[in-house]
Amino acid sequence: MIALQIKNTKNFMNMLLVNSGFDDFEVEEAAVTTFNAFHIDGRIVREFFSDDEIKELSESDGLSEFSKWRDIRPVCFQLIKGKKTPVAFRVTLRASRKLVEKLAGDDECEVAANLIRSFVINVRYENARVSCVTGIAFDTFIMDKSAERIWDAYVRKLFTDMGIDFEE
Repeated sequence: MIALQIKNTKNFMNMLLVNSGFDDFEVEEAAVTTFNAFHIDGRIVREFFSDDEIKELSESDGLSEFSKWRDIRPVCFQLIKGKKTPVAFRVTLRASRKLVEKLAGDDECEVAANLIRSFVINVRYENARVSCVTGIAFDTFIMDKSAERIWDAYVRKLFTDMGIDFEE
């Protein structure tokens, strides 16, 4: 687990809310506090979709338990945009199952993909500052830290590749 302090808030929020760099991540939850507090549970409500829609989503995107950020991002952007900045904003982004399997397949990783429940990035905006904390959840207790090191390195590289300036 690492905590990253984002140096340029405006640039990061633009990358998160306007650009597509985080779109393949899943949303566990999001909360926006402006004139009201808005909470989004990222779990997909399957009853909303017809059987045909579920089948189509499963074939095209590998339907998950959680919505993709690309589907939630416009909602969050709509809540945040305007002349005033939000009081607070937070979102928990999860790596897709495909990404978990890819990272667990790294030669340096000693943890099987089926034991990793999720890799997450917790994004928090408060007092005009953004911080991001990485995390990992397992389905059982694991002492090995190799998966955590690989995830932390992945997030550092992702942010660097996006031009997001941070300090640990």
